[in-house]
Amino acid sequence: MARDPLKIVAECISEFGNEQKSVIQILTRVNEELSYIPAEVVDAVAEATGVSPGEVYSVVSFYSFFSSTPRGRNIVRVCSTISCAMAGQGDVLSALVEEFGITPFETTEDSFLTIEITPCIGLCDQAPAMLVNGTPHGNLTPEKACEIVRRLKQTNN
Repeated sequence: MARDPLKIVAECISEFGNEQKSVIQILTRVNEELSYIPAEVVDAVAEATGVSPGEVYSVVSFYSFFSSTPRGRNIVRVCSTISCAMAGQGDVLSALVEEFGITPFETTEDSFLTIEITPCIGLCDQAPAMLVNGTPHGNLTPEKACEIVRRLKQTNN
């Protein structure tokens, strides 16, 4: 069962403080624990830190690793830089979409997986690349990308 988002915020404020500089740390912790940042968290962080709700939401919407909507237990982030695109990122993404039946930024019905497209993940020398739950995978082919996620599903069922 998911933890209470406001309790997580309170714990973070105790740990990181209630200053403006703590906003990203608090949001990061909530995002890690819940896989997204609910609207009530934006308001609670704003109130606790003295930052406007609009400014807190702008942080959530600016950083691609934050989400304001629930995501799956596993997150596949396919890199969208020009080097990945030129090396076959489109084919990798198409294969994942076909294999798992969801389009980018959607989550499977069983909440197993969310596929996202993200800017540079720092693996241009290994293009095309993706992050799976934060673990980098490079030199992908469509088959290799799907196999990585299939193995994840086998170990998580």
